[in-house]
Amino acid sequence: MLLGIFDYILLVVILIFNIGVWKYKIIKKGSKILYLSIFLLFGFIIPFFSIDFEIKNASKNIKEIDSFTFLYTYFRFPTWWLFGISEIFFLKYQIKNSIRNSNS
Repeated sequence: MLLGIFDYILLVVILIFNIGVWKYKIIKKGSKILYLSIFLLFGFIIPFFSIDFEIKNASKNIKEIDSFTFLYTYFRFPTWWLFGISEIFFLKYQIKNSIRNSNS
């Protein structure tokens, strides 16, 4: 399973954030700090927490742990990278529409 409970909870939080950005036009302009924070969040921070949570959760249930037991957790990085790329595209689209609507 590529996603666990922690990942689903984070995806719901991200979805609620995206709905807020879309509905209330929270972010009006893109900046390098915004994109850097998205890169760090989706590139490193969320995958590390996701892997840590999954390893702690799975090690409670398994008595004998070998290296192949947690091999699937490394696939969390590319999964969250894809979510991060889609988040950047979504925010760029929303910022572009917000600028276009404010100019007209």
